[in-house]
Amino acid sequence: MKLHNFDISGVTIYPLTSSSQPTVVLKGSPGKVSEVSNRLGPFLQTLVQDRVTIALPGAVRYFESASGRDAIISVADSQKCLIQLQEQPHATRQILASGAGLSEVNTTVASYSLRDGFQVLVCQGDITKQEADVLVNAANEDLEHIGGVAAALSKAGGPEVQKECRALVKKWGKVPTGRVVSTTGGNLNCKSLLHAVGPVGGKSVKLQMVRGDIINESVDAIINTTDFSKKSLSGMISNLGIPPDCMCTTGPGLLACREIIHASFKCDTQVIRKKSKKILKQCESKGYSSVAFPAINTGLYCVNLPAQWEPMHGDVFKKVTLNQNSAEYQAVAGDFVRTAQRNIQKIERLQNYHLWNAYSVCKQRISKKNDPADLGEMSLYHGTSAESSHCIERSGFNRSYAGDRVLYGKGVYFAVNAEYSASRYCPADASGLRRLYVARVLTGRYTLGEPSMKKTPARGGDPTDCFDSLVDNQQQPTMFVIFHDDQAYPEYLITFT
Repeated sequence: MKLHNFDISGVTIYPLTSSSQPTVVLKGSPGKVSEVSNRLGPFLQTLVQDRVTIALPGAVRYFESASGRDAIISVADSQKCLIQLQEQPHATRQILASGAGLSEVNTTVASYSLRDGFQVLVCQGDITKQEADVLVNAANEDLEHIGGVAAALSKAGGPEVQKECRALVKKWGKVPTGRVVSTTGGNLNCKSLLHAVGPVGGKSVKLQMVRGDIINESVDAIINTTDFSKKSLSGMISNLGIPPDCMCTTGPGLLACREIIHASFKCDTQVIRKKSKKILKQCESKGYSSVAFPAINTGLYCVNLPAQWEPMHGDVFKKVTLNQNSAEYQAVAGDFVRTAQRNIQKIERLQNYHLWNAYSVCKQRISKKNDPADLGEMSLYHGTSAESSHCIERSGFNRSYAGDRVLYGKGVYFAVNAEYSASRYCPADASGLRRLYVARVLTGRYTLGEPSMKKTPARGGDPTDCFDSLVDNQQQPTMFVIFHDDQAYPEYLITFT
């Protein structure tokens, strides 16, 4: 009343504790008592009472301190109100035990008052030290408490907790998801321990590896791995103010999806993992339940490209003309002219990502099948025409083109000496230019070939363990024949006259 300058001079107010309702007794002269009584009723009706719960760690300790009390008084004076601290009798808080550091008592970090008067408290601490009528344990369907909070509760409760759980499972079987069973709390500070079996996370996520065309997938989102650093795209997106490492979405067009997400990927494990996680979060935020990633450029398996290759910038094929003064040119030309005295016009390095990838996988297969010493990787020669060169450097060597006039098998032929191929299998074009490939070939373990052979024979009794190539002479071969297109990679194209 003093805060609101309520004049009660000449009257003394006594609270009447014996009454069942809040009651006060006024004592003083009849005139003063009557005056105060007439003004006191309307004044009390204007008063409002409310409760504010401050459920923050350290709140009680702060308000009990000198600075906390000063803050309360300051607020009360400015707002002309009375503030009373009332700590919840059932709440617990962290206290500092004398000489023992932080106590094991749990801390209430949040609370919520329900309409019926109950309060929900969120406590932080050790649940095995919590005192309650019932403690709840997140259990598995076998009631085997082998990890996490379940293991901690079982250990604190003693062996009888796990023993009783196993007896329940033995009698009634596994506990279905969503069901709750009750056991003794053992040494825990509770009357009962409830074991609630919830769903195991992750079963709703299904990862499938599908071989086929991604454009035929019926999913919410299809991922397109676009390289925004390409010159054809970088200028376009820079004009739109879009950074080259961004993700953008477009409509599905004729595809069976809701949208297409375009992202720039590089052959880097960390970049792939980070970008894939970002895409999945974006799909989750939109409520999508399925998304299709292409295998190329998004897998964790990255092929080691030759060190001399120039950057591909997202392309899968690139042809590079070698500088005549470079060590690479001199090495390739030197091997060629050792047996073929021809005039070299140019040497081009062929960078074909898909062909190199297939060749690398084949190399791993042969290396695993044979001893490492029997891998037999060699640089051999294969002559071709101008018309066929485009197909070879784009799609690789094709044994389907083998004719009937073969000597050592119906496969793809490679010569040890450049002159043999240059003089027999390099027809000149209209300009008089001839073409010959320097190929990496996995010769592996070989045997003598015959004209009728359509594949390499078995090395022994196991029909799946075959030789890797055929030759014209087993002691000193000058010709190798292979039957797997991925077993050779066209590394250089020599144009000569």
